[in-house]
This record gives sequence, structure tokens and C-alpha cells, in this order.
Amino acid sequence: MKQNILFLTLDGLRADKFTGETKTAITPNLDKLLKKGTYFNQAISCADGTILALNAMLSGKFPFRTGTRTKEVQMNSSNYIHIFKNNGYHIYGIIPDLTILSRFRFNFENSVNSFKGTPPNIERLWEGTGQKILNLFEPNKMKEPWFCYIHPNDLHNPVIVPEEYKNEEFGNNKYEKVLSSMDKWIGDIVKHIDLDKTIIVITADHGSIIPEGDLEYVDFEPEFKTGLNMGKKLMPHSTHKIGAKMFVGLRNKIRDSRLKKANEGLTPYQKRSRLPHFRLSLFDEVIRIPLLFIAKNIPEDKQISQQVSNVDIFPTILDILGFSDNSQRDGRSLIPYFRGDNMEERGVYLHTIPYVEKSVDDKVGIRTSKYKYFRYARESSEKINLYDLGQDPQENNNIASENPAVVKEMEAVLEGL
Repeated sequence: MKQNILFLTLDGLRADKFTGETKTAITPNLDKLLKKGTYFNQAISCADGTILALNAMLSGKFPFRTGTRTKEVQMNSSNYIHIFKNNGYHIYGIIPDLTILSRFRFNFENSVNSFKGTPPNIERLWEGTGQKILNLFEPNKMKEPWFCYIHPNDLHNPVIVPEEYKNEEFGNNKYEKVLSSMDKWIGDIVKHIDLDKTIIVITADHGSIIPEGDLEYVDFEPEFKTGLNMGKKLMPHSTHKIGAKMFVGLRNKIRDSRLKKANEGLTPYQKRSRLPHFRLSLFDEVIRIPLLFIAKNIPEDKQISQQVSNVDIFPTILDILGFSDNSQRDGRSLIPYFRGDNMEERGVYLHTIPYVEKSVDDKVGIRTSKYKYFRYARESSEKINLYDLGQDPQENNNIASENPAVVKEMEAVLEGL
């Protein structure tokens, strides 16, 4: 009998907030699930944004093979959803109601399959999305075997804490308090699941920038935007562009000056934590994600430290199910790790989620278990970053200039993909 598949993508959930010493969220249900399965504590998303990450995950291919400038989840014939369909699976799900996800959503057999997903008007689990999910798991609502994809957006900016979770006991910041609130719903969902005939995968599309410790997010933008709008009103139309350009230049100088003063004495990691919610970034706080497999015959309460990627997730599911796949993928099955076998490590290709038009801010890189290397996509000699992850897990010290041989080696790996 084919196993059902529950796939939970918790948007924006960082690995270090799923489990670990810096986690302050209270998550008894996730903690129980962690003990029921095998967890990869060095799982890496190859992109820092949802669409690029999902395209990679659902195809098993790195972003440069899926079309790095795409603005939607692609559903071509090599997508894993089609493989499940071809093997007799019924496809269900609840995801954000966004145009960029519409092709994915059209595969779902359930008519109530989305929630408001456009910031700031996100419908969170406690605002109705959770009940929509629970309704889907009522008896006889889904035909077996089923694949059900759930993608709550509660951790997406703006982060809003439910009233009953605003107490400090649920976490030391809004992000972790919201994660505590999500745990209740995850527990309710799992209560409806027969674990003997269901594969559960819990992961994330990417991580998040979270103010570290007592620090707060610093944003000087609103006052500048207001001033810019006022400037436009006061200037004749013919001088709008010139005036706006001058104002933006002044704004950036003032902002940089204020940020420099506000960040005095902080580490690079702490400074990054104060940035606005979304910034193009390939640092681990944005690309290191949780990855948990729970299924019959998968080891319980096991953690694996070898580096893996989100492109490995679906090849592993297919291997568990015994399905064949002749397509050429970058991902590979992780089942040997379940058995305690070793595999040769593969570097994970990294790409910032791009603007529609090519930008000098696009970054590409490669991550191994020892080093993180990235640089500007359009100019290989610009903004080179190299970090020794073993000695410097928070990526505070860029060692590129002192290690040209390592830079050359990492660049060769990157160019060889």
C-alpha cells in the first residue's frame, strides 16, 4: 500500500529556531515529532526567497537550471508533483493565494486551498488558515494515497503575535512567540495523521532575519519616504527625477551615518540581524533550514550532521516509496544516511532571489560543510565573501583576502556546476 505524504513548509523558519541552544520558542509538538524521526541539522536552501527555493525543491535542480529570473512556481513535466500524479496520488494543499503560486495551487483537488498571503494582509493559522487545514483532514475528505502540501505564512513579515502568546514565556521575540503559537496547530494536524501509513516532511523554504538578543530592527526608511514624497510635491514635474535622485543620495548618506552609530560595538552577525526583514543574503540565518523526515522504517530520534540541500528532499521521498525517476537532477536520495552509510559531500549552489531585471546585487555562491563562498553574480571579482564555518559559524570574519587559494578552489567548484 502506498504511503500518504504530509509535506509542511513553514515559511521563513530558521534551523536554529527549530532546535538548538538559541531557540526560545515553546514547541512541545515539534519536539515530539523531532524524536519520532530523522533530522538533518545542516540542511541548506539554495535560495534566500520563496519562489526560487520552491522551484529548486520541487524540481530537484539548482536555480540556474530552473530559470533564475522566474516569478512563479514552475510546473513542467519534470516537477515532482507530476511524478506523484503519474503514480496514482491525489494532490491536496493549503498555500498562500498568490499569483506566483497559482500554477502549483491548480493541482490541488480540494476547492478551499488557499489563504490571504499578500503582506500585510496575511491570514495566519489563528485567523482561519489553521481551521481550513484541519477541515481538510476530516475523515474521507482526501482520497488515498494522497500528497498534501501545507505552507503557513505566520512567520512572514509583518510578524503578528496572537494575544494569548504575548507572554515572555513563549519566546524572547515576536518571531519565536509566533512559532510557539504555530506549534499548537501542528500538533492538532498531526493528531489526524496515521503515522504508520504516512510520510511526514517538515522543512522551510528559507530562513529569516531576526533581531539578535536585545537588539531591535532598525528602519529609517519611513521618514525618508515621506520626505521624498513631499519633495516630489514641491518640485515641478521637469525636475522630479533630478530632485528625487539628489534626495535619495542624501537619504542614503544620512541612513548610513545613523546605522553606523547605532551599530557601534556590534558584530557583523548582530548588525545583519537589525536589517529589514528582506535583504538579498546568502548568510546561514537566511538559508539554513530545518529538515525532518518521519516515516515507518526511518530511524527515530536521530540527527545527521552531514550537509544536505533542499534539492535532496523529493529524491529521498521517491526512494522511500520505491518510485523510479530517470530525470537528471542535482538532488539525490538521503536514505544512505538513514542507514548510517557515508556519501561523498556535495557543495550546495546558492543564489539570491533575483529582481525581475538583472541587478548588480544578485549574488551566487557555494557552501560546503567547511566553507561558505559567495560573490556578485555578474562580476566574479566583486564583493567576494569567504567564511570558515567551523571556526566562525556566525560568519563574522570574511577571510577571502587572506586565503586566495581557497577562494580559487571554491570558485572552481562554483564554475564547475
